[in-house]
Amino acid sequence: MIAPDLISHSIPPLHLDDTGEQVLLAMHEYNVSQLPVVDGNSYIGLVTMEDVINMKHLNQPLKNFTQIFRKPSVKDTAHIFDVMKSALEYNVRVVPVINDDHKYLGMISAESCLRAFAVLNSVKDAGGILELQVAVKDYSLSEVARIVEENEAEILCLYTNINQLEQKAEITIKLNTSEVSGIIAAFERYEYEVISVYNDAEYAEDMKDRYDLLMRYLNV
Repeated sequence: MIAPDLISHSIPPLHLDDTGEQVLLAMHEYNVSQLPVVDGNSYIGLVTMEDVINMKHLNQPLKNFTQIFRKPSVKDTAHIFDVMKSALEYNVRVVPVINDDHKYLGMISAESCLRAFAVLNSVKDAGGILELQVAVKDYSLSEVARIVEENEAEILCLYTNINQLEQKAEITIKLNTSEVSGIIAAFERYEYEVISVYNDAEYAEDMKDRYDLLMRYLNV
């Protein structure tokens, strides 16, 4: 899933001739606190509500304040992981998308990115979740897949996090089945530590709660 698939076209960008007052009105209308700024079709930067509030005179145009703009962006070939990385690096909730000529193509909101990430990680698909831990030196993706498949199941999604301090690989697996007892026993035989187990109903409710909390946070 790449950046153009995630672009939201419902919110137009700002322009350099827009005044601080116009920016605040636009942010209120679209219920956002950050918006990209363009000069013609060229991407200039991202302005925040805080930036505008700090302007001494709200009747002045944005072109007088370009030095304060942050410039997060991703190319139109970027993967969703690159979009999320840019959002984290710049601590922003929208990420503009540009092409090789620095032309503005649209922006990706935190909500659209979250929805896409949920699809990518098979959140809506039925199945159990296992959280495992094993020493980094013993971690093998092929072995994890083999253990699952030998128990007549399939991996819908898998991602890892390396705990550098403890030299542990933390593995989260989404399976196509909620019957996970045999798979758990198999991992334990191979000396994987099973940290957490979620059946489908528990996981769906947990994800819904987390999603609702995040949406409320994004709308603050």
